[in-house]
Amino acid sequence: MKLLSKVLVFALLAMLVSCKPSATHNPDIQKDELYAHIDFLASDSLMGRSPGTPFDRVAAKYIKDFFEGNGFELLGKNGYQFFEFIDHQDIGEGNSLTINKKPQVLGTDYTVFSFSSSDTLSGAVVFVGYGINFKNDSIEWNDYKNININGKWVLVLRGDPFLQSSGSPFNNVVSDRHKAMTAMDQGAAGVIFVSGSKFDKKDELVASKLKTFPIGIPVIHVKRTTANAILGVTGRTIERLDVDILAAQKPQSMVVGANVCARTSIITKKKSTQNVVAMVEGSDPELKKQYVVIGAHYDHIGMGGKGSSSRTPDTLAVHNGADDNASGVSAMLEIGHKLLQQKPKRSVVLVAFGAEEFGLLGSRFFADNPLIPIDSIVTMVNIDMLGRLSSDSTLQVGGVKTAIKADSILNTINQDFGFNLALAPQGYGPSDHASFYAKSIPVLFFSTGAHADYHTPNDNIDQINFEGLFHASNYIYEVVSAIANNAERPIFQEAGPSAPSSRHGNELKVRLGIMPDVSGVRDDGLLVLAASESQPAAIAGIRKGDLITAINGDKINNIHDYMFYLQKLEVGSTISVELMRNDETHVVLVQL
Repeated sequence: MKLLSKVLVFALLAMLVSCKPSATHNPDIQKDELYAHIDFLASDSLMGRSPGTPFDRVAAKYIKDFFEGNGFELLGKNGYQFFEFIDHQDIGEGNSLTINKKPQVLGTDYTVFSFSSSDTLSGAVVFVGYGINFKNDSIEWNDYKNININGKWVLVLRGDPFLQSSGSPFNNVVSDRHKAMTAMDQGAAGVIFVSGSKFDKKDELVASKLKTFPIGIPVIHVKRTTANAILGVTGRTIERLDVDILAAQKPQSMVVGANVCARTSIITKKKSTQNVVAMVEGSDPELKKQYVVIGAHYDHIGMGGKGSSSRTPDTLAVHNGADDNASGVSAMLEIGHKLLQQKPKRSVVLVAFGAEEFGLLGSRFFADNPLIPIDSIVTMVNIDMLGRLSSDSTLQVGGVKTAIKADSILNTINQDFGFNLALAPQGYGPSDHASFYAKSIPVLFFSTGAHADYHTPNDNIDQINFEGLFHASNYIYEVVSAIANNAERPIFQEAGPSAPSSRHGNELKVRLGIMPDVSGVRDDGLLVLAASESQPAAIAGIRKGDLITAINGDKINNIHDYMFYLQKLEVGSTISVELMRNDETHVVLVQL
């Protein structure tokens, strides 16, 4: 397998040699050159440019060769800035499961969830129905009421008891991970999931190769026949219990006499990828020590499929990402080359970010490990999805209030272009500029917006509006040129909310007002990237750089834990937040 992988890499590199960017590249922004960049980066042969793959490396080399061939100064290691990331969790060696001392077969009778801890547990089992503990103004459902599960396994049905109803009140609390954390919160020592026949007629075991974090207890998934073996002495079956619960529409929990012993082993698999970094040195002896950063991520989501962020997860096909974000990279390359000929007063650094689709990993790594002094960056310009300009010429620009007078520059330059500018003040957003805003750097985020082909196999080059991409690229060039040549340095100011409204899927009743770390690179707490003024966290004294480790005594290891416990909080309540700051533990009270 390793030999095949090496052969594939060499074949791809050979292909790249024949597709190198032309060394006689026209310094002006050209539509045919925009097309050529996207044609290569979004070709089927690059298989969707998933981070850490040979195709990802070929895309990076194409960009590096463009920089090198056209006379840019390469930064990092010959133009690359390498970093590792967690690709997924997988089943390790030594997993086992016995029911009343009878061994079960891994992959046939059971599997281990990727968010399981690596642990050993032997104990009794309690069946807790759908494993829901929920209450609102119209309904209360508590599968844990009046039953002792402390230190025991719980057997839980997957899915929603209101599965057949539209607008179920349980939508936000029925994911496998949420149910497992609910069980742990109630005192369970381990969780055994099983799929009812209405939830999954085929009774397939879950995939184990997913990127996540362990919740702190063992979590396994068993077949219905295996679950029925656990229920044996009760005379009940999963099929019968599921029918009864769905018919009664109320919990039916009970103690089960079986003894279950399991050993779970989950391992973390890492991969390496890279940013590609080059520079246009400024022409002014003093101002060249300041930098405008232009960034665009070059990765995409590969073949899609379950566990990816594809909007068609049941379809395994090349996701070419022509708009997301080959269009942004092509614009960055063309803008950068024109700047190389014009020699602005300030230096301009161009960064093609890796692993944006995995949580802004490349931009986070660059911001934390800058190849230039971080406090010398005057503005970061991010280009993400610039290839679908609509008929009304709407160009979205975010971060316009992160620097004083930025909106004035944008509007003045637009007098020569006539875009319908959709200006947004906030510096945070679901793209790479957020990593720089978290460092108190002014940002501008250019995009023509989302569309029906976003994160599907239909995001192809034939859907790109090249006329619109050409004009948008020229507009961004003029904006960058104005910033790079202005005698006055842009003045940073905090702008707008520091977190998106529902990036993680569920609308929340309360918010702390922080920008949380969603990169998934650590599992020892939740890093605060920013705290908005006049919001609960900032008022309580939580600062950028704090590491939240507990809320109301519940341990917070990562973004998943944070979102789980945040959902349980009520408006008007006061919570205790434990955090680490400069290697010291602090506890603050936050009024929500």
